[in-house]
Amino acid sequence: MGKIKTGRDAAGGVPVVRMLASQLRHPGVMLPILLVGFVAWWGFSHGWAWIITAGGLLVLVLGVWRWRRPDSFRRLVWWRVKAWWRRWFTYAPSWWWWMGRFGLSIKTEVREWIVRPRIVKVRSNASTDSLLLELPDGITPGDVADCLDKLQHATHARRATTRQANPGQVWLDLYMRDPLVKTIPAVPVPENLRVEDLDGLVIGYAEDGSPWRLRVQGTHILVAGGTGSGKSAIIWSTLRALAPYIRAGLVQVHAIDPKGGMELDFGRDLFHRYEADDYEAMVSLLEQDADELDERARYLRGRARRFTVSTQTPLVLIIVDELMQLTTLLPGPDGRRQMGRVETALGRLLSKGRGPGYAVLATVVEPTKDIVTWRDIFPDRIALRLGSSSQVDMVLGEGQRDLGAEADNIALSLPGVGFIKVENSPVPIRVRAAYVTDDEIKAMARDYRPAHHLRPVDTTADVVDVDELDGTEETGEAA
Repeated sequence: MGKIKTGRDAAGGVPVVRMLASQLRHPGVMLPILLVGFVAWWGFSHGWAWIITAGGLLVLVLGVWRWRRPDSFRRLVWWRVKAWWRRWFTYAPSWWWWMGRFGLSIKTEVREWIVRPRIVKVRSNASTDSLLLELPDGITPGDVADCLDKLQHATHARRATTRQANPGQVWLDLYMRDPLVKTIPAVPVPENLRVEDLDGLVIGYAEDGSPWRLRVQGTHILVAGGTGSGKSAIIWSTLRALAPYIRAGLVQVHAIDPKGGMELDFGRDLFHRYEADDYEAMVSLLEQDADELDERARYLRGRARRFTVSTQTPLVLIIVDELMQLTTLLPGPDGRRQMGRVETALGRLLSKGRGPGYAVLATVVEPTKDIVTWRDIFPDRIALRLGSSSQVDMVLGEGQRDLGAEADNIALSLPGVGFIKVENSPVPIRVRAAYVTDDEIKAMARDYRPAHHLRPVDTTADVVDVDELDGTEETGEAA
């Protein structure tokens, strides 16, 4: 269905008989038709007993498969049948006319062939149809992207995006339903410790129904969103996925909550270091982390070219819940000087932290450059609900709004929904973080707290092991 010989205008009518003949020549249509014809011939010639028996056994096998292994059944059977049906009976009958009406046609000069993008492959899952299009010479992926609104309405899709494929091809993703409308319950805490999973912790789900895997090792993460947009859902889902690593001593979390601890205090037992009240202590914590980062880099120099998580060199995750408070809103006569120290410490951590095993996860309400000076050196960025389309490009990068990251259109009723731009990926992905309840946070902090130490206010006193306190009242701040 990519070309047809006619002298008529490219946007005009097409001989129906020729179109049907072109479609029927494809094995994807002809083989099922021939199979149905053979079954009918066999039934009329030899009786229907064998046909009914074979059909019953097939239904039984598929039913047991669906019952015992629903995930593999959907992936290997249901979604493939759905993709075949939608290709040949949903998209194919109208595809030629759509391409003509949307201006995606080229007329050859010599033989007067009209050529248009054709469907090479369709992949389907519970919510998305992905069409691989072969583009004729003279039509580019940008031309297809310019027609996304028309394609979305023609196919009755909720949203449509394109992504690059091989040269001369482009993927058209049609999102038919939204699996992110309902609140996602907390993802179960991982049972097995695998260091490689730090490259992809499951903290929610993507728009295509696949797990959202957030990398925390070898990266830094910036989360931007307005009040109530769900920034805390990302923090707690990440900590939940890290909980067994924290208890095992493979990950240390240093948390800073400049908002007075209203959010992070629920899980303070998970943190190796925690500051929520003293601005000077928060600034000092960032500076200490930057100094320790330099010390670790010197220690690893000549020993390893690539950082490996271990109890001797754990991954250090620095969480700052609301960066704007530290970079622009520190009060008092020392506020300006402290903000300068914050910028310097963050610059050191963000520019050198990935190699020695230090990662920063920062949230911000207002993503402008004067608030997040080092915005562009966060490799992974997440845009939750934002106030304007210009802020989307501020967070995710130039042109991401035009590629479908409509974070400024996210409804107030969808906290935790956003778009993520990961390093080396040109296309933003729509995701939703799972919601962790207060009770789940408290249970997580109780069951997975690390064997860290509390540093007493009197620095001359002995260090006290948390596990030896045995329920007595804790004094002093977490170091």
